[in-house]
Amino acid sequence: MSERMTVSCGNVFEDLGFPPDEAAAMMARETLLIALEKELRRRGKKQQELADELGIPRTRISEVLHRRTDRFSVDKLVGLLYRAGKRVELRVR
Repeated sequence: MSERMTVSCGNVFEDLGFPPDEAAAMMARETLLIALEKELRRRGKKQQELADELGIPRTRISEVLHRRTDRFSVDKLVGLLYRAGKRVELRVR
């Protein structure tokens, strides 16, 4: 059995066959969601406490912690990161 390795283009979603523009948007959402998840886990609080701090329902915190990327827009994630005290910077190449 011969295994063939493929070199990644740098975006897992594009590697999976999504069109480049859609893959870029998916990667942006995923990156923001992971940053928010890490910040919330770092705090070590209960979901309801985190929800109260961010002004959103507890179910939304659960969606973040379970990485339900499809449930959040980029602008919603940027807003939540801002409320969590994080600064979001954007770089275009």
